[in-house]
Amino acid sequence: MPRHTRLVHLPLSTSDLSAKSIATQMVALIAGGQLADGDWLPSTRALADDLRCSRTMVAAAYDELVAAGFLEGVPGSGTRTTSGAAAAAAAGLSSRPAGRPRTDRARRPSPSNGIAPERVPSVDLRPGYPDPGLIDMRAWTRAWRAAAARTPTTSSPWQDTSDSFVTALTDHLRTNRGIDTDTVIDVPGSGAAFEAVAAVSGLTRCYLESPCYPAAYEEFLRAGLHPTFVPVDDDGLRVDQLDEAAGLVYCTPAHQYPLGHRLSVNRRAELVAWARRTGSIIVEDDYDGEFRYGVAPLPAVRSVPGAGEHVAYIGTASKILTPGLGAAWLVPPRPLRDAVLTYLRERRLALSVITRDALAELILAGDLQRHLARAAREYRHRRDILIAALGTHCPELSVLGVEAGLHVAVVLPGEHDDRRVAERLTAQGFVVEPLSLYPGAADREINGLAVCFALINRVSANGFAIRLAGALG
Repeated sequence: MPRHTRLVHLPLSTSDLSAKSIATQMVALIAGGQLADGDWLPSTRALADDLRCSRTMVAAAYDELVAAGFLEGVPGSGTRTTSGAAAAAAAGLSSRPAGRPRTDRARRPSPSNGIAPERVPSVDLRPGYPDPGLIDMRAWTRAWRAAAARTPTTSSPWQDTSDSFVTALTDHLRTNRGIDTDTVIDVPGSGAAFEAVAAVSGLTRCYLESPCYPAAYEEFLRAGLHPTFVPVDDDGLRVDQLDEAAGLVYCTPAHQYPLGHRLSVNRRAELVAWARRTGSIIVEDDYDGEFRYGVAPLPAVRSVPGAGEHVAYIGTASKILTPGLGAAWLVPPRPLRDAVLTYLRERRLALSVITRDALAELILAGDLQRHLARAAREYRHRRDILIAALGTHCPELSVLGVEAGLHVAVVLPGEHDDRRVAERLTAQGFVVEPLSLYPGAADREINGLAVCFALINRVSANGFAIRLAGALG
């Protein structure tokens, strides 16, 4: 990344100052060329003094821009614009996409970090685990207290509607994913969303990434869809490999599960065009799209023009906060909205009211946005620790998916069987997932390990890298 002179002054208007206005003006400066990729920004204290506002307001604006991918914090150095921020801003992306005004306001269970009798300590590095220790417990407790203080009703969760939840989630999706919608449906986990969309789509076949997320594959099989695997490369799903038969297309464009590639902007547009041409439905599983490291934010597939009729967007709290919430949300294709609602209500699939209310409190109070900014900084640091350890002890290995999410894919040389390597690592206390066991992997002879860095530290990262080198001989 190019280095530029550290800025000492930003030409920001001081009328009607707020964290929102500061962030909006800074994106405009990036789009207009006054701020280039890699430019250093003033400290929050210096900018607050310059604008004659509170440091808290400036810090909130920086956190928002870090969460959106326009800025990055460099430990010991300061804050600077990311590589690709100028292109993203010039393309019209924002930390707060245009829409209605704001109000005032898992993939697995948590691991056990204990020591099994007669066994070495186990460090679980399989994908699916965020670090709940990063949650601000004061904000968390405040949100649940507020939710618990509300007067209970006689309605069941699938009968009850929550304006505050819809307002909060639409706000979250606009701010973090560029999606402008007024229809957000709560579901008890992403599996319920897969089930509902598959059931009402009227389609008989599905296209799946090769390799793909096992739970999605299993859900679509249960729905009676006939799977076809489609390869991915460095730019994500190979849209040119889709045929002209209508189907449901399952993809993880923000961070392909499990290889970690990001679906390019061009392919996002091509995928939507293909769906419109063939009458297909795209299921966009955005399981960890809030976390990006030093790269420009890419628009969700749902935000591509014309996508609203063909894209089912699914998000989850499992990576953002904890899988223990069992919380996910669905933005259905507009033509399927009523059918999806009917399907979920008839099967009584909904979040508990108190969980919805607590999530709404976290979002509307700004606590979730602050959490995302803090967590992104910490996860980036942990990712760097893992990559450095692998570079020191296993320099011959390629590491994929480093730009986003909470896990990477470590590619192994062809002479090593990833299942045997994983067994050796497990025997030495490090649990990882072989890539060859994922659905669709056999068609491509994929050989490697999926490794989560969300719960790692310097000691465990070095220990893992040393034992991986030993397992490879």
